Amino acid sequence: MGNLSCLDRLLEDFIKEGPPGVGLKVFHGSAPVYERYLGYADLENGIQFNSRTILQLASMTKCIAVAAVMQLYEQGEFLLTDPVSKFIPSYKDQKVFKVDGRGNITAAPAKSKVTVGHMFDMTSGLTVSWDWENLNSKAITIACRKLEEEGKHTLQEFAKAVGEIPAAFDPGEHFFYGQSHDILAAILEVITGMTFGQYLQENIFGPLNMPDTHFFVPEEKTKRIAVLYNLMGDKRTPGQLPSFFFTKTFESACGGLYGTLEDYSHFAIAMTTGEYNGVRLLNENTIRLMAMNRLNPQAIKDFENAYLAGYGYGLGLRTRMNPAAGSNTSIGEFGWTGGFGTYVVMDPAKQITIVYGHNTMPNQEEYIHPRIRNIVYSAL
Repeated sequence: MGNLSCLDRLLEDFIKEGPPGVGLKVFHGSAPVYERYLGYADLENGIQFNSRTILQLASMTKCIAVAAVMQLYEQGEFLLTDPVSKFIPSYKDQKVFKVDGRGNITAAPAKSKVTVGHMFDMTSGLTVSWDWENLNSKAITIACRKLEEEGKHTLQEFAKAVGEIPAAFDPGEHFFYGQSHDILAAILEVITGMTFGQYLQENIFGPLNMPDTHFFVPEEKTKRIAVLYNLMGDKRTPGQLPSFFFTKTFESACGGLYGTLEDYSHFAIAMTTGEYNGVRLLNENTIRLMAMNRLNPQAIKDFENAYLAGYGYGLGLRTRMNPAAGSNTSIGEFGWTGGFGTYVVMDPAKQITIVYGHNTMPNQEEYIHPRIRNIVYSAL
């Protein structure tokens, strides 16, 4: 049988050459079985990493975002098969970029309508606004720059603009880890008449007692934000978040939230056990649906890598399909990771929850996350 004390050695060794500070919380059911914070959130100013340290959650935002939208699913506000155009009219006659053998670019009608389900599982054909080497990304980047210049960079304007841009591929044919969940947040706003942030505050952050989770951290809390460090060899240099993290108008469902590990554990426990302190976010049937793989064989090839070996992808969550691919977790264990080092495991079958975080680039997820996971599952 494993021993959770092995986590001490792992974390202590990790911060010697990796991030200057880390935090980890492990729960069995709703009971905490391990909690430790090591090192510094701000090395230069000697600020220790502790339970009040605020991390840039990056893509760990997605888990909260999809749970919020699924609350509306439970209320009958949409079906996964509904066309996105029902809520975002610019998607009505969507086209897809095509390039022929001579390099000629055309935009052909999509073979099928893009659905809400496609947005959940990242098979929508929507990529990213980071000027990547594909036609869809370059067009989205230009559109977003224009919205920023005009002071209109909101979820609604973003959704309207990208709906008018040809997709990278026909809906359902491939997986692309892009900004599909921002469209889900825009749909939530259309349905509820609330901003995405308002909805999260009223239906998730408030009920679950998550006072330090924000899209825009209040001034009085900014000194608690962990410094983002660039790791270069044996050097740890303070870095800078990409510019899109500083917008005050775009509440990104894909990666905009900041928060503490303490706050995030409240959400994660509610998803693992079904409730947190008597507050239930979703029915267990809905959570089970979210953790079912939705990707076809081609999309699985697009999705899987060494870090995600044995996982599929459901409604915005990775989900364990094949433990034999390299993990001792159970089938149906789900969660996600963040681009700067955050990580969550939620496992209803084993009643295990893991919430971990540090802030670095590169995030070293492929080293630290699987080792934490394997130690915990060997011990519990």
